[in-house]
Amino acid sequence: MHGLPAGQSTGLGQVKRYAFLQALGARVTDELVVTNLANTATEWFSVRPSDANLYAVGMGMVTPYALGLALALPGRNVIALDGDGGIFFDPSVFGVMATQAGANLTAIVFDNGGYVSTGKLPAVGSLSHAGVDIEALARVYGVTQVATVADVDGFLAALDAKPQGGPRVIVVKTSVEQQFVGALPMDLKENKYRFARHVEQSQGVKIFKPSAKEHGAKPAADPALRDVGQSGFGQVLYEGLKENGIDFAVGLPCSGFSAAQDLLLRDGTFDYISVPHEGTGLGLCAGAWLAGRRPAALIENFGLFAGVYHLLRGHMSYGIPTLIVTEFRGDTGDQEFFAEGGEVTPDVLRAMRINHRVIERLDDIKPAIRDALRWMDGCLRPFALVPTFNLTRLKS
Repeated sequence: MHGLPAGQSTGLGQVKRYAFLQALGARVTDELVVTNLANTATEWFSVRPSDANLYAVGMGMVTPYALGLALALPGRNVIALDGDGGIFFDPSVFGVMATQAGANLTAIVFDNGGYVSTGKLPAVGSLSHAGVDIEALARVYGVTQVATVADVDGFLAALDAKPQGGPRVIVVKTSVEQQFVGALPMDLKENKYRFARHVEQSQGVKIFKPSAKEHGAKPAADPALRDVGQSGFGQVLYEGLKENGIDFAVGLPCSGFSAAQDLLLRDGTFDYISVPHEGTGLGLCAGAWLAGRRPAALIENFGLFAGVYHLLRGHMSYGIPTLIVTEFRGDTGDQEFFAEGGEVTPDVLRAMRINHRVIERLDDIKPAIRDALRWMDGCLRPFALVPTFNLTRLKS
């Protein structure tokens, strides 16, 4: 790709971000675009108002949302408009991009050396202001198509370069100057509806599945759920996800879920993505749902705690459902010293206003997944299933 030599930093740029967005707006056709928060969102709205834009996604979540969309819609080009602060929030997303994404994903990282929407430099300088090279960081994580640009001509050359089979990262050095063009004329939930309806219509998929039915109509038929028999927890969880229509899942290695995760990973008909951070995985789930998929996150409860920001700032703000299956470490029967504190799990879920159910019996897993999906279809919020510690250790 065209741009500065790898590893060569320009410091602060001399061109304001708005000029780059105007140039991008002249190139964009039917791409789905996920934007950073604050003025990146309002500037992009003023340049290219469209229902194909998801605006004001929080720090550390922009590129994961875009990655989830790109994975779920491999035939659709997706652009992330991220920032240096957002990328430094969770740079591990570069590794997931490198190992999972295709050429339909382009992450544009606007680097103004700080958290400029909150004030002026140097008090709010980011790591790049201190010399950390975002291009080098992306390359270390395995992304090979990376460029750093500091002027509009270089930016357009990077955009026009033909992808070589994998995702692209374009680091754009900008000035700290912002274009004040007014606030967004909608809240995040209205934006979510417009964006998802656009995806439904343009992709021919069904995202919204409201639970309401015509008065007097019969309730929806239950999915065909096989009897659990003598199966262990991992097998039943795997079957329950598949039989209830879950088709996209993320997770970190978790001892209680390892058998189910292994089955999902080896299932060629299922998209299971291993992630290095629970928040990144929840972002992928949000993007996948916006593309018409049925996502689930298989994480232990301490991983759930690590993803609290992503759930509140993302899923709850937009109204995006994701099935969370979280192992109850710290529950009765757990013997590990690190599990102390895990008993607050139900209290944390209640405080977050995340509806949930503690699962104690193997026979309840599949119906609980079914009921959770039906509730999420109507309420458009995450739902958590919390299998007890002893249940997750149940072997066949």
